[in-house]
Amino acid sequence: MLFTQRPVLQHPQAVLRQLREADLPHWLAALRSPAVFEHTSWNLPAEDADALERLAVYVWDEARFTSSSLLRFVIADRDTDRFLGTAGFHTVQPDNRSAELAYDLCPEAWGRGLASAATRSLTDWAHTHVGLVRVQATVMDSNARSLQVLTRCGFEREGLLRSYRQVRGVARDFWMHSHVSDTATQD
Repeated sequence: MLFTQRPVLQHPQAVLRQLREADLPHWLAALRSPAVFEHTSWNLPAEDADALERLAVYVWDEARFTSSSLLRFVIADRDTDRFLGTAGFHTVQPDNRSAELAYDLCPEAWGRGLASAATRSLTDWAHTHVGLVRVQATVMDSNARSLQVLTRCGFEREGLLRSYRQVRGVARDFWMHSHVSDTATQD
């Protein structure tokens, strides 16, 4: 994903910043937290070294950015820079001007509006600065909190994707949501 300006998080307690290699152990710990793990589709290897290597593709490296690069930002405490979660895009399709939004938070950061703020900031940035027409998100049907975030942020539910993704060996259902740029209907 190519861009000239980074998104800005509109939240009094947190910022969006580059994902650094030093963040990977914190991200892995968050993803392995039982409260987070049960509602995500991450299929991370059991060995920490292998799992960290899998997450490392998201570490910030402008030299390797292309128009279809995966892009993940850290949601960090504004005062201490403490890792609170991540938000960004994967499955970027520049030809279709679309990408899939993904986010995750440490459980201690839940209930503070961080996921909603990150979703709003990244969606607006994707439409206005990157030129994406469609931002979509797939959410495991059991993830009620994430479904609420998308609804609050103006995403429309498009339908249930039955047995959409294998999650740790089990076919799971996911809801598809999208946010389409206002200019898309005017073209």
